[in-house]
Amino acid sequence: MTTLADRIVPVDSWSERYGPELERHVTAMLGNEEEARDIVQELWVTALRAEPESGEGTNIRAWLYRVATRRALDVISARRRRSGLLSARSGELEPARLPAPDAMFGRLSGAGAARVREGIAQLPPKQRNAVWLRWIEGRDYGAIAERLGSTPEGARANVYQGMKRLRRDLAGVWSEEGLT
Repeated sequence: MTTLADRIVPVDSWSERYGPELERHVTAMLGNEEEARDIVQELWVTALRAEPESGEGTNIRAWLYRVATRRALDVISARRRRSGLLSARSGELEPARLPAPDAMFGRLSGAGAARVREGIAQLPPKQRNAVWLRWIEGRDYGAIAERLGSTPEGARANVYQGMKRLRRDLAGVWSEEGLT
Protein backbone atom coordinates (compact mmCIF):
# COMPACT_ATOMS: atom_id res chain seq x y z
CA MET A 1 0.00 0.00 0.00
CA THR A 2 1.34 3.42 -0.99
CA THR A 3 1.36 6.03 1.76
CA LEU A 4 1.04 9.78 1.34
CA ALA A 5 4.73 10.23 2.22
CA ASP A 6 5.70 7.82 -0.58
CA ARG A 7 3.59 9.79 -3.07
CA ILE A 8 4.95 13.22 -2.10
CA VAL A 9 8.42 12.35 -3.36
CA PRO A 10 7.41 11.70 -7.01
CA VAL A 11 5.12 14.75 -7.08
CA ASP A 12 7.90 16.87 -5.61
CA SER A 13 10.33 15.72 -8.28
CA TRP A 14 7.68 16.21 -11.01
CA SER A 15 7.09 19.72 -9.71
CA GLU A 16 10.77 20.57 -9.99
CA ARG A 17 11.17 18.91 -13.35
CA TYR A 18 7.95 19.87 -15.16
CA GLY A 19 6.58 22.81 -13.15
CA PRO A 20 8.18 25.69 -15.07
CA GLU A 21 7.27 24.31 -18.50
CA LEU A 22 3.70 23.55 -17.39
CA GLU A 23 3.34 27.12 -16.10
CA ARG A 24 4.58 28.48 -19.44
CA HIS A 25 2.16 26.20 -21.31
CA VAL A 26 -0.85 27.22 -19.23
CA THR A 27 0.16 30.91 -19.27
CA ALA A 28 0.28 30.76 -23.07
CA MET A 29 -3.24 29.32 -23.10
CA LEU A 30 -4.74 31.74 -20.58
CA GLY A 31 -2.61 34.83 -21.00
CA ASN A 32 -2.49 35.21 -17.22
CA GLU A 33 0.46 34.09 -15.12
CA GLU A 34 -1.41 34.14 -11.83
CA GLU A 35 -4.21 31.89 -13.09
CA ALA A 36 -1.60 29.61 -14.64
CA ARG A 37 0.22 29.27 -11.31
CA ASP A 38 -3.07 28.43 -9.61
CA ILE A 39 -3.85 25.72 -12.15
CA VAL A 40 -0.39 24.18 -11.82
CA GLN A 41 -0.72 24.22 -8.01
CA GLU A 42 -4.07 22.44 -8.33
CA LEU A 43 -2.36 19.98 -10.65
CA TRP A 44 0.08 18.97 -7.90
CA VAL A 45 -2.80 18.42 -5.47
CA THR A 46 -4.52 16.27 -8.09
CA ALA A 47 -1.31 14.31 -8.61
CA LEU A 48 -1.09 13.68 -4.87
CA ARG A 49 -4.66 12.44 -4.73
CA ALA A 50 -4.78 10.41 -7.91
CA GLU A 51 -1.40 9.96 -9.50
CA PRO A 52 -1.32 7.75 -12.56
CA GLU A 53 0.06 4.29 -12.29
CA SER A 54 3.78 4.79 -12.65
CA GLY A 55 4.50 1.47 -14.24
CA GLU A 56 6.23 0.55 -17.44
CA GLY A 57 5.08 2.73 -20.37
CA THR A 58 3.45 5.47 -18.29
CA ASN A 59 4.24 8.95 -19.54
CA ILE A 60 3.93 11.18 -16.47
CA ARG A 61 4.74 14.33 -18.44
CA ALA A 62 1.90 13.65 -20.89
CA TRP A 63 -0.50 12.99 -18.01
CA LEU A 64 0.50 16.26 -16.32
CA TYR A 65 0.06 18.21 -19.56
CA ARG A 66 -3.33 16.60 -20.18
CA VAL A 67 -4.64 17.50 -16.72
CA ALA A 68 -3.23 21.06 -16.88
CA THR A 69 -4.62 21.63 -20.37
CA ARG A 70 -8.08 20.41 -19.39
CA ARG A 71 -8.10 22.73 -16.38
CA ALA A 72 -7.02 25.66 -18.55
CA LEU A 73 -9.75 24.88 -21.07
CA ASP A 74 -12.28 24.83 -18.23
CA VAL A 75 -11.12 28.30 -17.18
CA ILE A 76 -11.41 29.57 -20.76
CA SER A 77 -14.90 28.10 -21.06
CA ALA A 78 -15.97 29.69 -17.77
CA ARG A 79 -14.62 33.05 -18.95
CA ARG A 80 -16.72 32.84 -22.11
CA ARG A 81 -19.85 31.95 -20.17
CA ARG A 82 -19.24 34.76 -17.68
CA SER A 83 -18.51 37.22 -20.47
CA GLY A 84 -21.72 36.29 -22.28
CA LEU A 85 -23.77 36.67 -19.13
CA LEU A 86 -22.20 40.01 -18.28
CA SER A 87 -22.74 41.46 -21.74
CA ALA A 88 -26.32 40.17 -21.79
CA ARG A 89 -27.02 41.75 -18.41
CA SER A 90 -25.42 45.06 -19.36
CA GLY A 91 -27.71 45.40 -22.35
CA GLU A 92 -24.87 45.28 -24.85
CA LEU A 93 -25.36 43.21 -27.96
CA GLU A 94 -22.65 41.38 -29.79
CA PRO A 95 -22.44 42.62 -33.38
CA ALA A 96 -23.58 39.29 -34.82
CA ARG A 97 -26.52 38.93 -32.43
CA LEU A 98 -29.97 40.19 -33.28
CA PRO A 99 -32.15 42.00 -30.78
CA ALA A 100 -34.95 40.10 -29.13
CA PRO A 101 -38.31 40.66 -30.86
CA ASP A 102 -39.70 42.31 -27.73
CA ALA A 103 -36.66 44.53 -27.08
CA MET A 104 -37.80 47.50 -29.16
CA PHE A 105 -41.46 46.75 -29.74
CA GLY A 106 -42.56 50.18 -28.49
CA ARG A 107 -40.29 51.93 -31.02
CA LEU A 108 -41.68 50.13 -34.07
CA SER A 109 -43.88 51.78 -36.68
CA GLY A 110 -47.42 50.49 -37.11
CA ALA A 111 -46.34 48.31 -40.03
CA GLY A 112 -43.39 46.92 -38.09
CA ALA A 113 -45.57 46.10 -35.08
CA ALA A 114 -48.05 44.38 -37.39
CA ARG A 115 -45.24 42.23 -38.82
CA VAL A 116 -44.16 41.26 -35.30
CA ARG A 117 -47.74 40.30 -34.39
CA GLU A 118 -47.95 38.30 -37.62
CA GLY A 119 -44.67 36.54 -36.78
CA ILE A 120 -45.98 35.62 -33.35
CA ALA A 121 -49.24 34.35 -34.88
CA GLN A 122 -47.27 32.06 -37.21
CA LEU A 123 -45.50 30.28 -34.35
CA PRO A 124 -46.65 26.74 -33.50
CA PRO A 125 -49.42 26.93 -30.86
CA LYS A 126 -47.33 25.81 -27.85
CA GLN A 127 -44.49 28.17 -28.73
CA ARG A 128 -46.91 31.06 -29.40
CA ASN A 129 -48.68 30.54 -26.07
CA ALA A 130 -45.43 30.11 -24.18
CA VAL A 131 -43.92 33.30 -25.67
CA TRP A 132 -47.12 35.21 -24.95
CA LEU A 133 -47.33 34.02 -21.36
CA ARG A 134 -43.65 34.73 -20.70
CA TRP A 135 -43.11 38.08 -22.45
CA ILE A 136 -46.55 39.67 -22.49
CA GLU A 137 -48.10 38.36 -19.28
CA GLY A 138 -44.78 38.02 -17.45
CA ARG A 139 -45.49 34.51 -16.14
CA ASP A 140 -42.79 32.28 -14.69
CA TYR A 141 -41.98 28.90 -16.23
CA GLY A 142 -43.90 26.99 -13.58
CA ALA A 143 -47.10 28.92 -14.39
CA ILE A 144 -46.49 28.53 -18.11
CA ALA A 145 -46.00 24.78 -17.67
CA GLU A 146 -49.26 24.54 -15.75
CA ARG A 147 -51.15 26.41 -18.49
CA LEU A 148 -49.56 24.36 -21.28
CA GLY A 149 -49.86 21.04 -19.45
CA SER A 150 -46.12 20.39 -19.53
CA THR A 151 -43.07 20.60 -17.29
CA PRO A 152 -41.17 23.81 -16.47
CA GLU A 153 -38.34 22.52 -18.67
CA GLY A 154 -40.80 22.00 -21.53
CA ALA A 155 -42.17 25.51 -21.01
CA ARG A 156 -38.66 26.96 -21.04
CA ALA A 157 -37.88 25.03 -24.25
CA ASN A 158 -41.04 26.31 -25.94
CA VAL A 159 -40.25 29.92 -25.01
CA TYR A 160 -36.65 29.50 -26.20
CA GLN A 161 -37.61 27.90 -29.53
CA GLY A 162 -40.34 30.50 -30.15
CA MET A 163 -37.99 33.42 -29.41
CA LYS A 164 -35.24 31.87 -31.54
CA ARG A 165 -37.63 31.57 -34.47
CA LEU A 166 -38.91 35.13 -34.00
CA ARG A 167 -35.37 36.53 -33.89
CA ARG A 168 -34.57 34.75 -37.13
CA ASP A 169 -37.84 35.53 -38.93
CA LEU A 170 -38.05 39.17 -37.83
CA ALA A 171 -34.44 40.20 -38.33
CA GLY A 172 -35.48 42.27 -41.35
CA VAL A 173 -38.01 44.26 -39.31
CA TRP A 174 -35.34 45.60 -36.98
CA SER A 175 -33.03 46.67 -39.80
CA GLU A 176 -35.88 48.22 -41.86
CA GLU A 177 -37.01 50.20 -38.83
CA GLY A 178 -33.43 51.38 -38.23
CA LEU A 179 -33.27 49.78 -34.78
CA THR A 180 -30.16 47.61 -35.18
